[in-house]
Amino acid sequence: MPSVALPPLPADLEYCVVARRNDSLRRRQRWQVFGALAAVSLVLALGFAAVGAWPVLPYSLLEIGVLACAFGYFERHAGDWERLTVAGDRVVVEQAVGGRQERREFNRYWLRVEVDPPGLRRPPRVTLRGSGSAWEFGNALPVAERLAVVRALRQLTGMR
Repeated sequence: MPSVALPPLPADLEYCVVARRNDSLRRRQRWQVFGALAAVSLVLALGFAAVGAWPVLPYSLLEIGVLACAFGYFERHAGDWERLTVAGDRVVVEQAVGGRQERREFNRYWLRVEVDPPGLRRPPRVTLRGSGSAWEFGNALPVAERLAVVRALRQLTGMR
């Protein structure tokens, strides 16, 4: 699935941050790795089946199927992104997940930026609230950068 392109930026831009997940392998490379792993698994299973251990073969096929599902999931989310833009009296948050785009606008001066405390194995969550709606932002950002975005937003919106 091709990645969704970022929309153009507004002319009165004051602040912008884009968050993308790390995509270290391109589509072709990802499927070459899958093919190599599947081939090794299948060759080993066929070797075991040839010497009489045939029950290995269905488990190898099951393993390849699960691996294909995992690679497919990563392929679908390789082009995901989030963008937060402050322009004029608006804070615009845009997101593309799995090829589907969403966009929400908040009034800059009514926006509340909340940080939920971290959990046992969960980093702090940043939630933007305003106009009766909420939006979680920055899941693809490292914790330090996520908190830097919170500080910048609080300065830009006049929130203490």
